[in-house]
Amino acid sequence: MPLKRTFLLWFIVTVQNATQIHSKLEFTNIECTTVDKKFVDFEYCYIKAVNRSYKYISLKANMHELPLVEPSASLQILRRFRRYTPVTLNATIDICKFMSSKKSSRNPMLIIFADIAKTYTNVYHKCPFDHDLVIDKMPTSYLNQQFLNILFLPPGEYAFYSSWIIKNVEKAQIKIYATLSWD
Repeated sequence: MPLKRTFLLWFIVTVQNATQIHSKLEFTNIECTTVDKKFVDFEYCYIKAVNRSYKYISLKANMHELPLVEPSASLQILRRFRRYTPVTLNATIDICKFMSSKKSSRNPMLIIFADIAKTYTNVYHKCPFDHDLVIDKMPTSYLNQQFLNILFLPPGEYAFYSSWIIKNVEKAQIKIYATLSWD
């Protein structure tokens, strides 16, 4: 019986401490790479620091062959130990199918992807995509909420790798690097 009480006390203290932790995510780098320059190029791709506490990401992909046919994306979060190693499984999604159903997913990365698409991009609609693709001023404060509420990740250096695929051929890659710390 005392062992159960000790475990219960430990559990309550752990849960209380976990709910009082605040994450702080800081972008450290972004890389936008074109695999097929005839298909897409990046007009801009940057992190902007407005002040010490407010940074955001913006990028614009100029699409040269429209409309996009059979777009898909491969998404993965990695953590740096000695090298970047996967933290999550690689989630590959059919973007048209995902955007047409807009059902809630159980995959935390797809939940974040849908929220980002809805709030900070021009891609939150059904296919066809017949325009350039833009992420406009996605702030670290938004991702702080996501990492605390959806993905419970320990502090460290992280990378978000995404490959953008058309008709099963990779066309571009976007890699976002960040540091996650707790207050």
